[in-house]
Amino acid sequence: MLALNLFFRKFGSAATHKRMSSLYHAMAVFLIISVAGFVVAKGLTDIYLYGGLAIVVALFIIFRKRVFPYRLSCPRCHARLNIKTIYFMDDNLCAACRAEAQVDATDENVAEKSPDT
Repeated sequence: MLALNLFFRKFGSAATHKRMSSLYHAMAVFLIISVAGFVVAKGLTDIYLYGGLAIVVALFIIFRKRVFPYRLSCPRCHARLNIKTIYFMDDNLCAACRAEAQVDATDENVAEKSPDT
C-alpha cells in the first residue's frame, strides 16, 4: 500500500492532498492489522476487532474530505476523468479544463506584472 505512495512523488505538488490521503489509508490498514494482532495475542473475542474497525470507519466518516478526495468527473465540464487524474491529480480537472486553467493563471500573472501607466 505504501509502494503506491511512492508514485505520487512523480507528480510533485500536483498530488499533495491525494498523497496524504494514501498515507491515511495505509495508517488505517496498519491500525486494523495491529488491533487484529492484539486481539489474537490476548485471546480476546472478535467484538474487540469490530470495535477497532468501527473506530477506523468513524474516523474515515469524520474526515471524509481528507481521506476520500477522489472524483470520477471534472467539476467544471462533468467529463469522465482518466485513472491518472482520479488517483494522482489534486485539481480533479480534465485535460481541457486544466489547460484552460493554466492559460487563465498565466494571463493573470502577466496582468499583475505589467504596470498600468
